[in-house]
Amino acid sequence: MAKKKIVRRAPTSASPRMYGDGKPSQAAQAAAGKPQAGPRPAAGGTAGATVARGPVNLAQEYSYVVGDLKRLGMIAGALFAVLVVLGIVVR
Repeated sequence: MAKKKIVRRAPTSASPRMYGDGKPSQAAQAAAGKPQAGPRPAAGGTAGATVARGPVNLAQEYSYVVGDLKRLGMIAGALFAVLVVLGIVVR
C-alpha cells in the first residue's frame, strides 16, 4: 500500500502560530495591531513606572556561588573515589 503524502503549508499572517497555551504569540498580536494583554498595575500604582538602578557589584551578589562550587567539587570527588573503589572491589 502506498504511503500518504502529508502536505505541510506555511503559516500565514491571517492564522498566527499558536503556542502551548492556545493563544497567538505576542509578536503576532503586535503585528496585527491588537492591544497586548499584560499584567495589570496594582491599585494606587502607576503604570509604566521605572526604578533607577545603579551599578551592581557582582562579586557581592554572587558570593555564595564560590562556596557552592567548592561543595559540589568535594561531592563529585568523593563520588568518583567511591566509583573507583567499587570498580576495584567488583573485579
